Amino acid sequence: MIYKILFIFVFTISNTLVADSFRDNLKRSVVQVKVTYQRNNFLAPWQPKPPKTIGAIGTVIGKGQIIVLTNYISDYTLIEVKKYSSYSYFKAKPVKIDYESNLTLLEVEDKDFFNDLKPIDFENISSLNVSATFCQLDNSGVIQAARGQILGMDIEPYSMGNTELPQLEINSNEKLDGSGELIIHNSKIIGIVSEFSGSKNSGKGIPGLVVRQFLRGKNLAQKTIFPFKGFRFRPIVDNATREYFGLKKEKSGVLVAELFPYSGAWNNLKINDVILEFGEFKIDSKGFFEHPFYGKQSLSFIAHTGEEFGNRLGRSIPVKILRDKKELIVSLPLKPFPYNSVQIPYSNSQGKKPLYTIQNGFIFLELSEFLLQEWGNNWRSRIDKKLLYLYDYHRIHKNEKSGKIILLTQVLPDDSNNGYHYTTMKIVVSVNEQKPRDLISMEKMIQNSENNLIKIELENGVEVVLDKSKLKEANEKIQKKFRLGKLKNFEI
Repeated sequence: MIYKILFIFVFTISNTLVADSFRDNLKRSVVQVKVTYQRNNFLAPWQPKPPKTIGAIGTVIGKGQIIVLTNYISDYTLIEVKKYSSYSYFKAKPVKIDYESNLTLLEVEDKDFFNDLKPIDFENISSLNVSATFCQLDNSGVIQAARGQILGMDIEPYSMGNTELPQLEINSNEKLDGSGELIIHNSKIIGIVSEFSGSKNSGKGIPGLVVRQFLRGKNLAQKTIFPFKGFRFRPIVDNATREYFGLKKEKSGVLVAELFPYSGAWNNLKINDVILEFGEFKIDSKGFFEHPFYGKQSLSFIAHTGEEFGNRLGRSIPVKILRDKKELIVSLPLKPFPYNSVQIPYSNSQGKKPLYTIQNGFIFLELSEFLLQEWGNNWRSRIDKKLLYLYDYHRIHKNEKSGKIILLTQVLPDDSNNGYHYTTMKIVVSVNEQKPRDLISMEKMIQNSENNLIKIELENGVEVVLDKSKLKEANEKIQKKFRLGKLKNFEI
């Protein structure tokens, strides 16, 4: 009995020493990141919102670089990093920003910053529903750890992306920020915490396989290394639908419900095609395939993170489909998410400021999710229902010829626009009876109009008439009156 107690005591001490040693090494690979940022102001786009500061966790990787979450450096004006052995902050700058994976690479201006730091490698998780430790660096340069579990893995777009990627589902009863803490299992670094809700004790993490794929593409000219399959699908679970599309009893698959213009699927798949096999895998009635390690996963896994199956940007996937009740195989080119297919920008703005133009006090912008979010956390219940409908069902172009949705967002009151002072968030239908494709084309229509009176038709039959002969004088007056820096932020 004495020997047994002694063995347990020695074993516990040994484990503690290993843990302490691991933590001591880990602090050389984790840094604090301080970001000063200014969000765009979509209601007054000529002036940004007041600056704020936020903290995140960065991880040192090879060649003197740091990986950090993209959503923490969005709209940055200054990025600084601090390591365990210093109380000073060092300036850093992003060299690779990927919105799809929510990962960004930073470089530090002072190369000596990395002298006592050690890069780490991310590894793939080998199993799910396991215990995990979540680590970060505190202000005193000590690694703080929280215990929890990895419950499973789902696949969906990340907070700033459009491409469905694997996400770890995590749980912990201890405090986490979701700001880039490392996920560790069996002394292996297998991911990064990207979201966490203290009230629910749950969150999400970016698995090592996504981090590794991002790092393999860090030197590519493309903004992302992650392909996008180019379509959305819906399940086929009822017999009536199966019979209608000619799906035999022994077969299963999903229905192509939406195609993205400019994607690899646009000219190769059709709406109502039934996908039977994707790559080398059979697809079930809900869109899942059997992954050799992770069990049932969405077919999106094959296209978006299927490097292990030979699927990467620039290559094609063979897809067996049922079209008009006949089986055939089509080749699906793998391309990045086509941002030019987006009619109403959402998730991320690609680092771009909102385009605007002000004519005679009338402020015009293109409809975006970011504009609607200016109405606060409950914006969906506060905005015009037509705009909500457009956002929900028309974010993606239905064809390659459709344009942006332009809004008269508000009016800067002046004698020259009297009668319109309370006009807000109205859709522009036409300019001189022609539909503008986007805000730049609308500005060109105004500038190049041969008519002295420029008629801008809004929804519900409301008309705004600009007198071109008086427009310059009115614009200068309003610019001075409201202290506007610029009346538009683009050139034509």
